[in-house]
Amino acid sequence: MSVWRRRLLDWWILYLAPWLPSRLPWRWAYRCYRLFARCQCMYGEPARAATAIAPQYLPISDPVAFAHDVRSVWLLDAVDLALSRGRPPDHLPAHVTVDGDWPEQGPFVAVGFHHAAALWAFHDLRRHGRRAAMVLARLDAQQARSHPVRHRYARARIAELERIGGEPSILRPGVRDRVLAALARGTVVINLLDVPPRLAPRGQHPVPLLGQPASLPVGALELARAAGVPVVPYWIDLDLAGGRRRLVIGAAREVAAVDDVLAELAELLDRLIRTQPAAWHMWHEWPAWLQAAAPLHAPAGTDRAQPSVS
Repeated sequence: MSVWRRRLLDWWILYLAPWLPSRLPWRWAYRCYRLFARCQCMYGEPARAATAIAPQYLPISDPVAFAHDVRSVWLLDAVDLALSRGRPPDHLPAHVTVDGDWPEQGPFVAVGFHHAAALWAFHDLRRHGRRAAMVLARLDAQQARSHPVRHRYARARIAELERIGGEPSILRPGVRDRVLAALARGTVVINLLDVPPRLAPRGQHPVPLLGQPASLPVGALELARAAGVPVVPYWIDLDLAGGRRRLVIGAAREVAAVDDVLAELAELLDRLIRTQPAAWHMWHEWPAWLQAAAPLHAPAGTDRAQPSVS
């Protein structure tokens, strides 16, 4: 594919396709999005990766329907940005409901996952008068040259998170002081836990995930313990048939023992992926993730150094 065709396709899937039906009533808009997602050009890269990798770890009965669902989930992530921009920070659309409550007082670390599309968690926090800052990886400067449309979209997404949350993002690496400062001034810190060793090589601890010896980083949990604040898991239940979303807010957990809380969160992530594998955004990372995590599962008495990432 030529450079300009690639850029036009990026513009279509990131901007135009999410925006075109966005002013329709949601039930009609969602039908349009599901129709768009039937096109194999729509988020073809993540759909092909998920369709190739997921069946090796979970039963996928209909690969064609699974790929359609993957494309739908990735498209909805961009749709949420289109629906959010220009709306008040405390806006929550009718197709998103909430189950559970955020802590009423004091800062906390909200722990989510790269599963489904959870932009509306920011809006719900603002509905409850809470400001939020998200821990994010720095944008890849090379992407600005090779994929400028994607890079501009990523910048726009970060800007929208900052507008809704009312706080600047906290960019990895070297987030410790900024996370602790944000918590000290009462800000909620949002962290996505399922980050592979390639993107977060430090602080990875061994956990079982999908029946495999994997790893998850503990940095956010350690910072919550250092600040004396709880962690609050949240996730999205996505109805792919009708497009409705349910934001679920779990019970706050004090971090007395990091590995115990990490094990609980790993079990939650495992359940979410098994329940709706098409909604996990990290299938393309999974094989290399397992390879990098393998040294952490070495028997006692052998070298259990942090995973090496090439």
